Amino acid sequence: MRVLVVSSNRQRAQDTPLLAFPSGPAYIAGAAIEAGHEVEVFDACFSDDAPGELAGRVAAFDPDVVAVSIRNLSTYIRNAYQDLRPLFKEVTDCLKRTTSSPIVLGGPGFWNYGEELLDYLDLDFGIRGEGERVFPLYLETLERGGDVTGTPGCVFRRDGKTHAVPVEPISDLDSTAFPAFELFDVEAYRQLGTFPAIFTKRGCAFHCTHCPRSALEGSAYRLKSPGRVLAEIERARRASAGDMFYFVDNLFNYPTSHAEAVCRELVESRAGIMWTADSITPLGMTEKFCRLMKESGCAFLCLAAEHGSESMLKRMERGYTPPQIKEAAASLDGAGITYLVTLLLGGPGETPETISEAIGLVDSLPGAPSVLATVGIGLEYNQAVAVEALKEGLLADEREIFEGRFYFSPALGEEYLLELADTLKARPNWQVRGI
Repeated sequence: MRVLVVSSNRQRAQDTPLLAFPSGPAYIAGAAIEAGHEVEVFDACFSDDAPGELAGRVAAFDPDVVAVSIRNLSTYIRNAYQDLRPLFKEVTDCLKRTTSSPIVLGGPGFWNYGEELLDYLDLDFGIRGEGERVFPLYLETLERGGDVTGTPGCVFRRDGKTHAVPVEPISDLDSTAFPAFELFDVEAYRQLGTFPAIFTKRGCAFHCTHCPRSALEGSAYRLKSPGRVLAEIERARRASAGDMFYFVDNLFNYPTSHAEAVCRELVESRAGIMWTADSITPLGMTEKFCRLMKESGCAFLCLAAEHGSESMLKRMERGYTPPQIKEAAASLDGAGITYLVTLLLGGPGETPETISEAIGLVDSLPGAPSVLATVGIGLEYNQAVAVEALKEGLLADEREIFEGRFYFSPALGEEYLLELADTLKARPNWQVRGI
């Protein structure tokens, strides 16, 4: 079958929080190729006229099925909020005009908002979860004329009702197909400051109140072997001339034993690459481990402190303490790794006093790190903060999330937030979002 994979993310400004390499589309494109299908991709990120260019691609390729990957539904930053669903609708409306072939939705945005996206886009089928295994299964069923509504993780509309089949996580990630990096303009992404994105694992054992990841992927880790991670890096290397890579799984350094094994593989194989990661937890960040990361090619890391108040860290269910944040920062600095600290302020229980504690902790960290402070929690499905907002009456109905709703602690008045914005933005090396 001829399969067109569409990466629908169109946010490419370097200061956007949504700039990212299309790792999901690369993985499912690779899975379809391994299953014997002819695959092309359309990457909307580099298109000045996505609907027009997509129509031309459909006419030229004449796909038997079109897979549309949806990443984020909004920018999740209050003072830079944008509902991205109309941009996705431009893409899917174009497909409905130009092909009669099945359109299947997927990606992290669909995983969390499958039913709502089918309604909004007026489509009938999508797949939640990890597509490397189920997308080829869907294609096989479609090709032989079978009933695709039995596909694990699918959401579909029939007779005016929406139905959902449970997701089946992949237990053996090493057995999945390699991502098709070669189908994407890797060098163009490098020019924008982002790099080929590789998962070293799936799942998250943490249950942070602002994050839906563990609710979606599960709390049990499913790990790729270090050798498989290295093999994916080598495949990505062949797709472009660069040697910088991005480990995109949530909290690269946990479990610590797995991260250590990946780093040792990079050292012992003399891979000669440089890498960064989506974020790291302060847990397990000894100087010995940080020196191993440095030796393996680590160029820069984002230390996801998120707060500096012990009471707020407990309320956010982060799983570590302020002293552990300080130890992690000292280890990074001792190993010579440049790092950024992230803060997430304004959540349930926040007060001016706890914000002062967070600022004080950051000021105590060695190496004068840059800081990215987000004020206000963007509300999402499968998120504990959204549940609390419903209980407090700050959110009347969960679907109000699509109107761009944010949680700010009632203890933080508007006048205080305006003063806070001025104070934080005046601090050297601080970037502030949300206010």
